[in-house]
Amino acid sequence: MNYKLRIKHPSGAEFEAEGPAEFILSEKEGFLKALPAKENTEKDAARPSREPKEQGREPDWAALADTKNGLTTLKNKHLGVKAGTAALLLLAAEYQLSGSRELSAISLSRAVKASGYAPERLDRTLTKALKEGLLKASGTKRNRSYEITDRGLEMAWIEARKLNT
Repeated sequence: MNYKLRIKHPSGAEFEAEGPAEFILSEKEGFLKALPAKENTEKDAARPSREPKEQGREPDWAALADTKNGLTTLKNKHLGVKAGTAALLLLAAEYQLSGSRELSAISLSRAVKASGYAPERLDRTLTKALKEGLLKASGTKRNRSYEITDRGLEMAWIEARKLNT
């Protein structure tokens, strides 16, 4: 009986094999041994892979954002940053500073406005980010909440690096 196995490693390496189970297992072992030796802890697995990290240092989230009274806001309004990008940065900062990926729409709207941006409607501002898979929305109307995805964290990381330099 033929089997098929496909593996995508966070480092970008890919493995694909088709054939008997013994063949696939031996090839898989060889593939895994050839990968760079890095222990993945649960904490590392929960965070997105940050390939740009090799190019520079980690953004200073504490210098970029501040949390007061349970509301994370950007410390400065940056030129060229629109409300949608600011919301993405706020969600990423919330995750980096407090560990929560999800934020209610009302809290996010307040945080964006407190940071100096004035979006007319947050749901319309974030439509593009939702379509690109940077965010996930759940709930309806007043119970809506937004969750940042791994891809969204990577984009926010890149934007934060631009702002910190």
